[in-house]
Amino acid sequence: MMSRAFAEAAAGLLPAEPLLVVGQPTAIDPTRAPPDKHVLWVQVRVLPATIAGDALGLIPATSWDEAKEPYAERVLDILETYGRGLRAKLLGRSVWSPLDLERENPCLIGGDNLTGSHHLDQDFFFRPVAVYSRYATPVPRLYFCGARTWRGAATGAALGYMLARMLAR
Repeated sequence: MMSRAFAEAAAGLLPAEPLLVVGQPTAIDPTRAPPDKHVLWVQVRVLPATIAGDALGLIPATSWDEAKEPYAERVLDILETYGRGLRAKLLGRSVWSPLDLERENPCLIGGDNLTGSHHLDQDFFFRPVAVYSRYATPVPRLYFCGARTWRGAATGAALGYMLARMLAR
């Protein structure tokens, strides 16, 4: 399924069965919602930045502004198979497309919140380039960390922590 979703997205298609990452942040931090309510966070991974079509042929839109709501319905259909009655419990929702993400943060080119390529030549000591890995820059005693340095995106404050540990040695 993951391979098919990736291939469909690479071809510019809205994946028939998207790869979903689901979280419930209120399980750990109840202050994120009113008492006795919860937040359900759903991230769809591997989407095309530019839509050429729909793998199922059901969504005719080729712009994210028009496709995001119907595609969110597809996602909810999938979630409903795992949590029957989910839709009836929803009080509201906010749908962000790859285009919305890029509009909000121009660094998220094409809505890519994972900071680009994760091919071997962009990981480990190659990140961002082999000569300047491990937070180094060509300027003495100037270091950098961020999504394009090892360990990459989605590590939160780990990058700064790892740099600080390295410098403290």
